[in-house]
Amino acid sequence: MSTESQLTETDAQQQQQQQASTEVTKKNAANSYYYWHGHEKERAKVGDVAPMPTPQLVKRSQNIEPISIAATISPITKYSWSDADKTVTVYVDTKVEGQESMADDTLQVEFKRRKVIVSYVANVVSSKASSLQRKKQLVLPLSKAIKVDESNYKVKESSCQVVLRLVKEDPSAWWELVDKNGKSGDDSDKDSEAVEEGGQVRDDNRE
Repeated sequence: MSTESQLTETDAQQQQQQQASTEVTKKNAANSYYYWHGHEKERAKVGDVAPMPTPQLVKRSQNIEPISIAATISPITKYSWSDADKTVTVYVDTKVEGQESMADDTLQVEFKRRKVIVSYVANVVSSKASSLQRKKQLVLPLSKAIKVDESNYKVKESSCQVVLRLVKEDPSAWWELVDKNGKSGDDSDKDSEAVEEGGQVRDDNRE
């Protein structure tokens, strides 16, 4: 075999090797391209290499109307009481099942010598979508005097019942809780003035 023939075969082998190397390079480049772009799509899903999609409004919630408080004061009519030797206990029900309940931190109790005032705001269930709050108040003109500093109250968590403990000024029996004549409404000391026999009030100014 001549030298020229050997060189030709060598050149042919080198060309084949170069072509094979070029094809492998192109194939790897193509694989790298598809790998990178496939990975890029996965990262784009979590907002890594692409901006997060704009949130779309699916459903608008119903407008919640503000709670309105009634201007008028509703009297509290549901209460009971019991008499003991030195105290009188009054039970005020603030919860009506399925209808109304006392709002948190709205209870106010005021003790006076011949009067007790209980007031709070009640959450009232309305047939309409709007909520309603109503001011409630109980005014008790007491039939006898109590010790203001020693009287107290508490609220039962289970029933939301307000329990008033009135300490008697004079440890005697109470036949009535409320002064029906309303004489103790001004909470004055005139109620304790002496009464003459026959039930008439003594008038010192009479000539």
